[in-house]
Amino acid sequence: MNETAQNHNQTVRVVTTAALSSIFIYSLVVSLPAILINEVVETFSLQGTDEGLMGSMTSLGFMIALLFTVLVQGRVKKITILIVAPAVQALMLLFSGFSPTFVLFCIGCLFIGFCGGFIDSTANSAIVDVRKHESTRYLGYLHGLFGVGSLSAPLIFIWVQRYIDWRGVHYSLAIASLLVILFILILTRRTKNVHVKQTEREHLFTKSDLAAYLRIRRNVALSLAGFFAMFAIACTTIWIVRYMTLRYDAAGLGVLSISVYWVCSTANRFLLSQLIKRAPMKFFALGAALSTISLLIGIFSGSPVILCVMMGVFGFCSGHFIPVLVRECAAGYDGHTTFTTSFLMFVMCIARIVSPLMIAFVSTQISLTLGMMLPVTAALSAMLCGWFAIQDKGTVHLS
Repeated sequence: MNETAQNHNQTVRVVTTAALSSIFIYSLVVSLPAILINEVVETFSLQGTDEGLMGSMTSLGFMIALLFTVLVQGRVKKITILIVAPAVQALMLLFSGFSPTFVLFCIGCLFIGFCGGFIDSTANSAIVDVRKHESTRYLGYLHGLFGVGSLSAPLIFIWVQRYIDWRGVHYSLAIASLLVILFILILTRRTKNVHVKQTEREHLFTKSDLAAYLRIRRNVALSLAGFFAMFAIACTTIWIVRYMTLRYDAAGLGVLSISVYWVCSTANRFLLSQLIKRAPMKFFALGAALSTISLLIGIFSGSPVILCVMMGVFGFCSGHFIPVLVRECAAGYDGHTTFTTSFLMFVMCIARIVSPLMIAFVSTQISLTLGMMLPVTAALSAMLCGWFAIQDKGTVHLS
């Protein structure tokens, strides 16, 4: 093997490792609002809507970052972003941990989410770039690791909080982030000329790129599929505990349902990524159809135990949604994967924000069962959009 080929293989390994390790740390960071909320509320004596600001500010920062990622497309190496963004995120974890007031704490959360947006978008697009012919498989690994982090975060943080308070959790996670960055830096120093693209340099983003991208009906269908898929997932995972409590007085089973969902979703991302290389969108449409059926069975079974089981089925049927959509949105757009990834995630982020508000409103103001029909309808809509995308293979050259 000549030196050029060795350099190429080393680059692929370094970038893949950087993407996987940074997304795992990010999955732990993004779990903080849900796990530490009670301690934060007590520390700052929060009431009313202030209690939800920790998560809202993080999500807002994430959305803002997705608007900025396209501006650095072609200007900054992705390996650089995968080092700088986690480093700044670590500093913001320290800042938020030290914050004496809630205002400063919220500013820290905003920038933690901002860094997370860069990490998530860049890790996905980098995998598509360096693992072009194996992108579905490695995107499955990437999102599988995110699932592992989401599963392990409650266990890790609950154990850690036996010895330190929530501020100490922030400090510990900041140190872990810095250790991961140091590991990536060591890898890059051992590899000459680490680049993310092997075939062509990413192009600078222009305003006309967005219009050209959306002129293709398939791209619109994929984006809508992403919106409805995320709507169904966010609705169900956020509202299931409340639904179980109001309908069956089974809050414990509701919490267990979330764990069951993530176990099965993570298993899907590791296992199914080996099988869906040839027809990923058919697997997406099939998964959406099965998700619709599993949710309907769980809701109308009249049993919290069956609903808990169906949450696991739903998790296994929907786990591959995001990896498949990231890969499909980037197909045919070499040199623009940052843009395609950021656009898809921005659309899905909108779904994450509006879905809990809609299901809460419908469930409390109209009907609890009708509220649970929202994720069912969203899953069915995702299937229809996925099927439409299968029929249309169009792409367009971006500048």
